[in-house]
Amino acid sequence: MSEATEAAEEPSYPHLADVELIAFRADAATGDGQFQLTPALARPDGALYGGTGAAASVMAMEAATQRDALWVVTQFVAQAHVGEIIDVSVEKLALGKRIAQLRVTATVGDRTIFCSLGAAAHPRPGGLTGQFLPMPAVSPPDDCGPMPFGPGSGEGREMAFSRRLEFRMATYADAQPPGSMAIWARLNGVGGLTRAGVAYLADMVPVAISRAAGKIGGGFSLDNSLRFANIPETEWVLLDLRGELATTGYGHGSFTAWSEDGALIATGSQTASMVHLFDPDQMEQWQRSIASAAALRPQR
Repeated sequence: MSEATEAAEEPSYPHLADVELIAFRADAATGDGQFQLTPALARPDGALYGGTGAAASVMAMEAATQRDALWVVTQFVAQAHVGEIIDVSVEKLALGKRIAQLRVTATVGDRTIFCSLGAAAHPRPGGLTGQFLPMPAVSPPDDCGPMPFGPGSGEGREMAFSRRLEFRMATYADAQPPGSMAIWARLNGVGGLTRAGVAYLADMVPVAISRAAGKIGGGFSLDNSLRFANIPETEWVLLDLRGELATTGYGHGSFTAWSEDGALIATGSQTASMVHLFDPDQMEQWQRSIASAAALRPQR
């Protein structure tokens, strides 16, 4: 194979599918860039969706190094709102032959919105490779219905980040593990699944924490940690979520993400401020009020 052919086969970052998801304009040399917070990237209340921040951090790291993201931890500091331009800067803390250690900072004016630490890396030829956990046995996507009261359900389906997402509630083949819930998730309208895409759709741990507590709802992410494997071609991703504990209004949980054919593609954890907890009848009323407010908000 010629050097020209090898160069042509090298991936280019950010991926086209990622730019279809988040219109992130990145400098080819530094990875610095910006994107506008549109309703499709925001929560129903018009504030930044946590998965958008995590995904944008992955995109910036990969653009800055032209390497696949290996891990990323995002801390959410302040809120950005629909219509605002978010500037993203990348600092290369260490740039090795294979591994780059990075820091990402996102701002609106003089406000820090989120910051991330992470690494991107080139593969090591012949390096250790293995999967040491089995995929949970759950019902396949075609046998699952929409997630009740979840993002992308009810009257709020088209008003926020969930317009690009589809969630289906899976059933465990054996007894459901305590604190767990399984969701099939997929992205619609993008060219394929990437690490940034996984970061976008996997921001569901607060939902699992609320379900573990016997409630419906979620919370505001304080952090989002993701660790990636190779991403195979897959339409659906299984999110095996665990709400593990809550203390004085703050919840902690974790997840594993799987391809349809059983490949473990990511692990992660989150901490959230659990501020939206409802009984089912209250949740229906809250969804209607959010939908009404969104309909009155200018679409920028």
